[in-house]
Amino acid sequence: MIQARPGTVYFIGAGPGAADLITVRGRDLIAQADLVLYADSLVTPEAVTAAARPNARVLGSSAMHLDEIMALMIDAARRGEVVARVHSGDPSIYGAIHEQMARLEEAGVPYAIVPGVASAFAAAARLGVELTVPDLVQTVILTRAAGRVPMPAGEQLRDLAAHGATLAIHLSVTRIRQVVEELLAGGAYSPATPAAVVHRVTWPDESYVLGTLADIADKVRAAGYTRQALILVTPALDPTLKQAEKRSASHLYAPHYTHRFRRATARPTTEAPPTNHPETPSALPNQGPICIAVTRRGAALAQRLATALEGEAWLPQRPGDEPSERAHRYAGSVLAEVRRRWQERRPLLLIMAAGVAVRAVAPLVSEKTHDPAVLCLDEQGRFVIPLLGGHQADANRLAQQVAAITGGTAVVTTASDGQGKPALDRLAEELGWRIDPESALTHTMARFVDDDRIGLWIDPRIPLVEAERLREQLSGCANLEEIAEPEALKAPDYAAGIIATPGLVETQVTAKSLIYRPPLLVAGIGCRKGATSEALQQALRIAFEEAGLSLHSLAALATAELKAEEPGLRRLADALRAPLHVIPHHRLQQLDPETFTASAAQEKFGLPGVAEPCAVLAAGGPLLAPKRSFAQCTVAIALRNQTNSGRENA
Repeated sequence: MIQARPGTVYFIGAGPGAADLITVRGRDLIAQADLVLYADSLVTPEAVTAAARPNARVLGSSAMHLDEIMALMIDAARRGEVVARVHSGDPSIYGAIHEQMARLEEAGVPYAIVPGVASAFAAAARLGVELTVPDLVQTVILTRAAGRVPMPAGEQLRDLAAHGATLAIHLSVTRIRQVVEELLAGGAYSPATPAAVVHRVTWPDESYVLGTLADIADKVRAAGYTRQALILVTPALDPTLKQAEKRSASHLYAPHYTHRFRRATARPTTEAPPTNHPETPSALPNQGPICIAVTRRGAALAQRLATALEGEAWLPQRPGDEPSERAHRYAGSVLAEVRRRWQERRPLLLIMAAGVAVRAVAPLVSEKTHDPAVLCLDEQGRFVIPLLGGHQADANRLAQQVAAITGGTAVVTTASDGQGKPALDRLAEELGWRIDPESALTHTMARFVDDDRIGLWIDPRIPLVEAERLREQLSGCANLEEIAEPEALKAPDYAAGIIATPGLVETQVTAKSLIYRPPLLVAGIGCRKGATSEALQQALRIAFEEAGLSLHSLAALATAELKAEEPGLRRLADALRAPLHVIPHHRLQQLDPETFTASAAQEKFGLPGVAEPCAVLAAGGPLLAPKRSFAQCTVAIALRNQTNSGRENA
């Protein structure tokens, strides 16, 4: 039990109404108070009288003005008494305690705050909803409508509604029609957006109405709510979200999600099969774009584009709309719909104001290698603007295609396109290479389009045909010159560098260079029975580092037939998204054991080894790093031959 300090004022949140929703700390402090001042118009008397001492002074403050309230509290505190100032909900939300705290500081009276249950969260509990639903809405805004108390600039309801977040609107039920008008003017909510108004939540006479922005005002008027009511507007109120086909799953408890207390035990159910390269949107199966509109004219354009591009149109649900081919309907916020469709990783054509489009995708943007193409169009299709994935997701090309259909203009803003230079990030995809995440991609691209001096180094271990393809793509760039070694880039004469190598690069060079990682390396692995994927991955990382090689250039794993079904090895391949090539025993037995490092497999299984011979056979090229032994496994690394597909009995 907390011990109250004499001469102190405690601001206590009493919760939304129910006497048993006050916190234990709040109740204990009221029990020790000599003076209890409570907001009797909003706080149930039982919440106070049940906890207060029989001889305490308990006063309601609804009929008092600020000077009277402050005089009572300051006088009591100066006499060494404990004062409990009890507010509804949580004192930090429209509790009017700021001015009270300022007056106490001026008077030299100490104070403390005890939080309470806010009505927004009590309302969500009463309605049985979560205000933050994965892939739908992840932001909650607590606000109010402008009335006798004006709202600061940028905090008008229409400004906040543009985010498409969950809105909890206090002190505004008497202006419900104005609230609805402002929310619809924000552009992110449609008339079908779910809404609720909860009246005197957790009080004995609590009630609520459910509806949409189209009808919630009429329902509030019919219910007669004029005070003590909270307005909730959020796509999370959609009752169909709990149906299996619409259910969103939290990452926190997903079996594929690793955090500090638990390691992943399975791959995501939506994950694609392992490939040689991390998937990018353009590497997915060819699927038409998703066209999302807000207005009627925009809906017509969305259907036209969906038909021409073999995609889908998602249109706001309106009374009287007839279903048509390729057209689907959504209810609620367009921002929430964009977020739902984002998960499909197909190109998005957003026929809406650019501001709404940006707000919709901004929380979703992660890495350019994974983000889908996003285009923004006006409802006439006069201007087609690639917002995301200009090069990496082919949004620039799609914009040109869309503009040809609408008769509009593709507004391509990437500098390299304007100058006719190759896009360095897209070039990696065209070559089937990766970009090292530690490299200075943005810096190098900026220096490249600014015509600054760029040094190019191509590792001689890269197959000639691939090296020539890179040179061909970069030919004609006058500010680019090939250098003999990457160390030359340390010279200040070079503003940046472009390096293609499977090897590690010095930090000083990496800091100013774009590093391409061709998938040239095959790791042969032999392991003990029951070896864990974590131990194997750690061994792999160490072996690559010691050999001066980058794990980002890993093309495949290889092992012997007898190790093919080891769970740890299979999980490692899944985690690295690399194919696991299984070498049949008869292939290994054809090799000369003297060619490889001595191995226990020679005596136990009659094989020349596992790690080294499997790496060499799968790669078709020379051994770069001989077998390195670890507690649970052995690792060897070989270089892929340019004419070898590297595909054994996978």
